[in-house]
Amino acid sequence: MHTATLRDPYIIRTASVRPDSLKLPSCLFSKSFRKNQNYLPIGYFHYSLKHIIFMQPPRYTSTCYFQKENSLKETSLPVQTLSRFPIEKLNGEVVLVRIDTNLVLNTSNSYDKSSLERAISTIKYLYSAKARVLIATRWAESEDPRTSCQKSLSDYLSSLLQLRVTPLQLGTKQEAEEGSIFLLENLANFSGELANCPRFSKKLAHCVTIFVDDAFSLSHRMLASTVGVAGFCHVSLAGFNFEKELSDLLQLVDTTTPPYFAIIGGDNFSKKAPALQLIASKCDGLFFIGKLAFQFMKGLNLSVPHHFLEKNVTSEVKKLIQIAQDREVPIFFPTDFVCAKNTDHELSEIFGSDEILAGWTPVDIGPKSLEKISSVISSCKKILWIGPPSLRLLKEDTSGASHLAAILHKSSNNGCEIFSAGNIPCNAMGQISRSSSQIKLLKNTTVLWEFLKGRTLPGIAALDKAYPYAIRWDSVFSDPSLPLVVDIGSGNGLFLFQMAKKVKDSNFLGLEMNKKLVSRCRNGVLLSKLKNLHFISTNATSSFGPIVSSYPGKLVLATIQCPNPDFNRGIYRWKMVQRTLVEAIIDLLAIKGKVFLQSDVEAVTIEMREQFITYGKGKMVIDVEDGEEWMEENPFDVRTDWELHTIARGNPMYRTMLRKIG
Repeated sequence: MHTATLRDPYIIRTASVRPDSLKLPSCLFSKSFRKNQNYLPIGYFHYSLKHIIFMQPPRYTSTCYFQKENSLKETSLPVQTLSRFPIEKLNGEVVLVRIDTNLVLNTSNSYDKSSLERAISTIKYLYSAKARVLIATRWAESEDPRTSCQKSLSDYLSSLLQLRVTPLQLGTKQEAEEGSIFLLENLANFSGELANCPRFSKKLAHCVTIFVDDAFSLSHRMLASTVGVAGFCHVSLAGFNFEKELSDLLQLVDTTTPPYFAIIGGDNFSKKAPALQLIASKCDGLFFIGKLAFQFMKGLNLSVPHHFLEKNVTSEVKKLIQIAQDREVPIFFPTDFVCAKNTDHELSEIFGSDEILAGWTPVDIGPKSLEKISSVISSCKKILWIGPPSLRLLKEDTSGASHLAAILHKSSNNGCEIFSAGNIPCNAMGQISRSSSQIKLLKNTTVLWEFLKGRTLPGIAALDKAYPYAIRWDSVFSDPSLPLVVDIGSGNGLFLFQMAKKVKDSNFLGLEMNKKLVSRCRNGVLLSKLKNLHFISTNATSSFGPIVSSYPGKLVLATIQCPNPDFNRGIYRWKMVQRTLVEAIIDLLAIKGKVFLQSDVEAVTIEMREQFITYGKGKMVIDVEDGEEWMEENPFDVRTDWELHTIARGNPMYRTMLRKIG
């Protein structure tokens, strides 16, 4: 025996089920099954379950890794996107779209046009789906006739969209027809925008049900219009442009297609050190250009003029060099430079990197260095170019960028994937290649550097999470055609373990946010050799639909039991039972399928029940004996640990069952 503390993270919270019209094995609901259970005093568990609950999780064995790799395949982004959201659910909804005005106004750059087209497509898609669209953005009111006032910008957007865009005051409830488009007031006029003020965020989300963020360039900032507003909308999605740019960013760090080479220019090593370490740990070769090259030349004990070096970065440079050497990753730097005469900037000569004469200053990468780059990347499958090759010490010189862009374009024609980041690289690549699918242009380097530093981008974190994997159900269940029971918030999984052992002709799936608990449960599944039980670490609120919709069989039962009451207070964004989850369960539940809800807090069960009735739109009915508000008995053969604790104290449980009728 092992004594446990109530609400101890090792104690298992269980879920439950009931019969009637559910097509589940009869033993699932039999009284004899419940009578045969050896219920133990609260706080104790039978020794036979010890390996599941109290044993420290063993290190992953090769079997564990085998299961993980064969049951999951990454297929999409980690956030919910507009492209995957059911279009029929947009009809009649008020949708707030955050756009980047700089993108909308900057129509001259060829490499921005595809981004602009995607941003416009987001708004047009919502309009065609008969949503009421509110556009939120900020702009500098200037002499530019397009941005002199709100009316001017709305007229400009109307011309871009070929649809009428009407100015609208913030917080105004507008009675409008389906498919209307409005432009809200300039966000630059509200201090609550930069402060991510909850009160302003709530005002911004007035009457809004769905938030669509299409301003990826702002995802590194904590703004009310990109972060705070998401907490007041029942769905938060990535728009078409946001989705594409996030996808490119994630592909950039994918190392499944080696060799992967990085060409890194610019300066300011001290601020970029963490990101450069990540790049060094991912890539198979590094070529430093620009001012950064001198830092590494010094780190490799080469002679470098003192005024080219940053202060107090030597130790970090050597640390990065060591990372590369440990991985046997070669580091390259320019062997020659285009130099300008200090007294006459128009006069230029080419010098070797160790032969620069006094009175001359390097301004750009030299021809031999470009030839070296062309040679070392000849067999690469993926290349990252970030930062300019010029040093910008005396004059702006981008001829090196043009030559480098030509080299990379040639590689792209040979099947190499090119990621170009920053204004100068993107301009250079955009002038040469405008439509190649092999070339990805990432203009906003601020977002990229923050991402590479390993920091959470607030604009991404604010969106609803998705489960970015395709589950190979035949590798986790012996027969994936069997009826499916899903326990939402499965905790330590004791309920599901007992049910899976007793009921062999149903599959059981636990969805739990706590990764450590899921890890222990998966190890328990391997030890018990159960073929009808699986656990997934995920936020079911946003990922229930993507996960369960891919299951080959029918969903016959979903259970939510004893959620923490605090999670069901309206001020919490990530409470368990939200409209998104409720609608996903109802959509996927088989006809006559059931939902079981229970809690020791009456208000919690009432709220959960009301949400299923409200958002069920006539499809869900209460399945409790006539005249009774609550179910007196637990309809299942296994009780949750918290249910046992509540009953032992002499307190009631509030249980209800709902059934889908059509």
